[in-house]
Amino acid sequence: MKKVFKVLLFTLLLAGFVSGCSFTRGNIGHSITTDVQLSEANFKVLDSVSGEATADYFFGIGPSDQNLLSQAKRDMLSKAGLVGGAKAIINVTTDTKYSGFILWRSRTAYVSAEVIEFIK
Repeated sequence: MKKVFKVLLFTLLLAGFVSGCSFTRGNIGHSITTDVQLSEANFKVLDSVSGEATADYFFGIGPSDQNLLSQAKRDMLSKAGLVGGAKAIINVTTDTKYSGFILWRSRTAYVSAEVIEFIK
């Protein structure tokens, strides 16, 4: 009985070590503060843009979630094409995906938004 228990325990530990899991956490918020009125039809939606950043964590050591989200925001803003014209981003959404094994974890931050242009 003791040997069966040891084999079962070893099998469960081995299965837990080699199996991975992942989950996603998201947030819809306004992390970029602007003071504009969007209640009138004075703008048009030009595009949807997104950015992402990934980091690996060994033994729980790696960049902070805020740093990862900041990198993803920079990636998104570089794709937004805000230079030239009265453009802004709205409806900023962030998601973070966590995955990995016991000693190694990976996090990917996603940031998305809509690009609008104000019209007369």
